[in-house]
Amino acid sequence: MKTDIIEQNEAKIPQMEQLTLDQFGRIEIPEKIRQQLGINQETKLSLKIENGELIIKPLNPEIETYYEDEVLVFKAEPIIDTKAIIDKLRTERINELISW
Repeated sequence: MKTDIIEQNEAKIPQMEQLTLDQFGRIEIPEKIRQQLGINQETKLSLKIENGELIIKPLNPEIETYYEDEVLVFKAEPIIDTKAIIDKLRTERINELISW
């Protein structure tokens, strides 16, 4: 499937891909898009209609929680850049220690 590219302010912006329904009313999300979104056949999606458009979004995976040595533990993918936060906190702490 080919995606046309529009040049806009020197940035390349892909146009929407044209999809069709199969005989059962299903659409196939192209592999390239599935890879970009990190979704697969087990990913749950939400579907809504807004202003006459279909909007399909991956649902956030459920957070796995359990107790380990009487401590509640949860496993989830970070939603922000944790390295940047750790670096910022480390710098703040170093500056506090230096100013003593």
